[in-house]
Amino acid sequence: MDTVDEIYERLEPIFRELFDDDDLIVTPQHTAKDVEGWDSMMNVQLMLSIERAFKVHFSASQIASLGSVGELAALIQRMLDQAAPGS
Repeated sequence: MDTVDEIYERLEPIFRELFDDDDLIVTPQHTAKDVEGWDSMMNVQLMLSIERAFKVHFSASQIASLGSVGELAALIQRMLDQAAPGS
C-alpha cells in the first residue's frame, strides 16, 4: 500500500516527462491551469501514463470529477487500498 507521499514521488516523474519540465514540483493544489501544456489531449496521455504506472483504471466520470492533483492522488490511494490483499 502506497502512502500519499509515495504516490507523489511516483507521480512527479510522470508529470516531468510528459510536460518536459525537469523542475516541475507537483503539489496537491496543482490544476491543469497551473501547468503549461496541460490541455485535454495531454490529460488523456497523463491519465494513461498514471494508469500504467499504478496499475489502476480510471472511469471517464472519475477523470471528469478530478479538480486537482491532490484529488488525483487521493483517488489513486483509494484504488490501491481497495486492490490490496485483505481489503
